[in-house]
Amino acid sequence: MLSNRLLSAAVFMGFIALSGCSDKAAVEETKPEPTAKEAVTTEPVITASTDAAETEKLAEEVEVVVEENPPRFASITDLLALMPNADWSWDTLVSTPDIQKWDPKTPTKNEYLPEDPSYSIWGGLDEHGGMAIYGTKAKPVLITIGSGQGVMEDETGSAVYKTEDLFRANELTRVKSNCDTEEDSSFSQQFYKWQKPGHQPLYVYAITDQANAGTSSDIGIAKSFDEFFNPDYSNALINLRALDAEYNDVICTFDL
Repeated sequence: MLSNRLLSAAVFMGFIALSGCSDKAAVEETKPEPTAKEAVTTEPVITASTDAAETEKLAEEVEVVVEENPPRFASITDLLALMPNADWSWDTLVSTPDIQKWDPKTPTKNEYLPEDPSYSIWGGLDEHGGMAIYGTKAKPVLITIGSGQGVMEDETGSAVYKTEDLFRANELTRVKSNCDTEEDSSFSQQFYKWQKPGHQPLYVYAITDQANAGTSSDIGIAKSFDEFFNPDYSNALINLRALDAEYNDVICTFDL
């Protein structure tokens, strides 16, 4: 299991008519032309007669809210969120900024497993991991973000991605499942609903695998939990377990 995960992480290494009476027109004809300085002045002038409410409105329009501590990869995951009734598209996802390089840049089948029906693209995030997208030739269906770090570099695996590196805590809701494992176990698997305000809900699994050689993580995003267990993506999601606490094969259920 770990070798597969570290191999996966290694692969990850290898996104805005005037009108009036005639005498008024006559007066306007004698009005002097504005100077060059007056002609280019575009800033609103606030005079003593400016209403207090109007002044406040102007201030609100120019206010810029800066998020103090956004998730490490928020610039990427914010663009993965879907508006209601929307779907991902290959063209949109491949233009996601902050991806080091897409390889391949167009959805391609796995040449080593001709029987695998899925199409995919992959892009790096940093030296520890990257993002893979899987789906049909027509559209993406699920997204995985994986990473790995060996104990020789850092035995704590501090560079391995965590859910808080990708999602804001107030947008993530834990979903209980019979396929959960304990968060502090060497192999940890949990499930979540991810919903940004004004967007449709998406669903997430988060896996962390700790072993003697190092630590790896795998985080998946899809429009439903069913997509994670679709046989068409079984080769892509080899780290996802459909096991209960006694390691029996089960059909995973979710308390939505």
